[in-house]
This record gives sequence, C-alpha cells and structure tokens, in this order.
Amino acid sequence: MQVQVSGPGHPRAFLSPSVLAWQRRARSTLMTIRTALLSLLAFAPLACGAPSADTAKPEPAPAPVVKPAKPIPDNFRAITPQLTVKGVDAAVDFYTRAFAAKKLYSMPGPDGKAMHAEIMIGDSVVFVDEEMDGTKSPLTLGGSPATLHLFVANADQVHAAATTAGATTRMPLEDQFWGDRYGEVVDPFGHHWAIGQHLEDLSAEQIQQRATIMFAATARTGKKAKPAKAPAEPAWKKIAGTPAKQPVPPGYHTVTLALTVNKAADAIDFYKRAFGALEVERLMTPDGKTLRATLEFGDSKLMLSDEFPEMGGKSATTLGGSPVAIHYYIADVDATFAKVTGAGARPVMPLADMFWGDRYGAATDPAGFTWGMATHKEDLTPEQMAARMKAQQPAPAKPTT
Repeated sequence: MQVQVSGPGHPRAFLSPSVLAWQRRARSTLMTIRTALLSLLAFAPLACGAPSADTAKPEPAPAPVVKPAKPIPDNFRAITPQLTVKGVDAAVDFYTRAFAAKKLYSMPGPDGKAMHAEIMIGDSVVFVDEEMDGTKSPLTLGGSPATLHLFVANADQVHAAATTAGATTRMPLEDQFWGDRYGEVVDPFGHHWAIGQHLEDLSAEQIQQRATIMFAATARTGKKAKPAKAPAEPAWKKIAGTPAKQPVPPGYHTVTLALTVNKAADAIDFYKRAFGALEVERLMTPDGKTLRATLEFGDSKLMLSDEFPEMGGKSATTLGGSPVAIHYYIADVDATFAKVTGAGARPVMPLADMFWGDRYGAATDPAGFTWGMATHKEDLTPEQMAARMKAQQPAPAKPTT
C-alpha cells in the first residue's frame, strides 16, 4: 500500500503586512510634519508686524493626526479559530486549567454572562462565543468537523492536565510516523483538541516511507497493528529522522486549525483560488483520499483531510454545519471578500465598519466553514468598544398610552 506525499520540504514564506503598516506610518509622519509647518506659516504673520492679537482672526487648531492601525492587530495571526460553546465563562475556565490559557478580553451580554471571550494559548489567540440563533455548539450539532492542534513542550503533561480538568480521551498519546508524539481529547463543550509534541524533523520522502510501512501493517491486520507485549519500537522507526530542536515545528504556532471536509481535493483547490493559499504538503491514501494536507495562509497554517467515518471524522457537510468558524485577518478585506465570494463562497454578512474597530464581513465556503474576514482599522479600548456597542443598540420602545 503506497502513500504519496507532495509539496516542498520547507513552506514558502509570505511577506508580512508590517511592510504595508510601515508605509502607512511613514505617510502619517509626513502628514504630521506638513501639518506642523502649515500651522507655523499660519501664525508667522503675528510675529512679523501683522495685525495685533486684538484684531487678528485666530486660525483653527489643526485636527489631530490619527495613526493608522495595523491591519492585523498585535498578538493576532492571519487565522484565529472561533469556537461556539454553551457557557463561555465555563469554557474559558476549562481552557485555563487544561491548556494554561490566559483571558485577554471578555464581553458580557445583557444577563451579565460573557457572550464573547478572547483567550491566548501559548502564542495563539482563540475566540470563544456563546451559542445563539444561527450558531450551534458541538453539543447541539452532534459533533465537530474541526480539531484544534496544540503543539506543546510536554504532550503527556498537557494531556494529563486536560483529562484532569474534564476532557475525555479520543485517541491515546503515541509516537506517530510523521514525527510527533500525538493524541486527541474532547473537551466538556464538545470541541476536539489534538495534543502534539514535535519529536523528529523528517523529509517528505521519509514520511512517505514510514507511512507505507505503517499502512502495510494496518492492511495485514485489518486495523491498526497492536503494540507488541515486549517493549519494541514500531517498524517504521527504522526510517530515522533528525531529533527536533523545538517542540513546535518551524512555521507553526501553538494552535493550528485542522478541518475535516467531504471533498478535500476540491477544498484545497478552492482555498488556493479564493484566498491565494500555498500548498505545503499533501499525504494521500492509495484510493485517492487526502489523509492530511497543509496549506499556508499568510503567517498561519491550516490542515485539512477527507472525512473517514470509520475513524470518527465527519465533515461540516455531513454534520450540517460547524461549531468552529475562522477569523481571517488580511491587509485588504474588500479585495479578499470580493475574490472569495466570486470564487463560490456564500456571503452571510456584508462588509461593514464594525464597532470593535475592524472592517468585517463573513462568507461560508463550499466545504461548510464560515470565514469572518477582517482588516483592523482602529485600536480601541474595551470601554470604547462597549460604548460603541451600546450606541448601536436600538432604543427601547416607548410605552403606549
């Protein structure tokens, strides 16, 4: 049984939006200098024998120059997972205990309970939203087609912390042929988490050789080969990799989103056409299904695979939706939104300048995942956001007499 891996050994890097941000800062500096010069010229006659202050008409003060915000805010990546749960406060508490998450921001709803929260796990931000009309949690939907892949320094320790906090084991930790120690858990809110620790650096050819050995053993037994009673390394380990220097593979972040789709080849083609994603690798089964593919969106990776119902992997199409959405920051949201919807995504929210400082719109891709696309335009404090949100709320109806 042959497994094919395609893609370059090292992913290509995107140019950072910081270049554009630097250009905007330079223009802002020039505007500041020009404003100051004009101000001096306007008041120069007062120092050169012009009419006295009693008769001179004062010039209006120049408007303050607003520094443009970075299109991708500090601490954010191009891709941010957005989870729908039943009980935001309880979910944040669990993620804090299980994954050492830090709460960055919380927005209370009318009942005082959080309706939206932003947490940081390692170097990655994750959004947590309350289930509402139009959005469903995994518990309501009956599953999830998305997995949040955590790269950590000690997979066994994190797995133990997660299960102690209330997660259930979906796949026990094992050393895997692609070079990671890897296992999966389901949190109390129904979301899937893969816990990985990078152990070996392997070339695409080495992964293919190891996969061929692994799947050949699986084919002989009709299921995954059971480990020998006596301590012994798996046969695929005879293909030796290089010990990893760090637990997170180069080019990855602490949290990387992985999607299960019903037609991976079509989804990969769509993401490349619509978003300009770069394909890093693709691991295929002999019958033509995608076991794992990795795409690059700016500074973020996105993993996806075909659904394998016999292994519990169901797509958004099969489930009838997804409790995980994708928040996507880009430098030009108008151009990206037009390209993505033009390629076949269904608009669900038109582009608009939002109260939290982003220009934002949303569309659902053909695989069933919703992308909230945004360009950050203003840096606002939580108090300013709350005031803006309150101002947008309709006034209560006046009682009739």
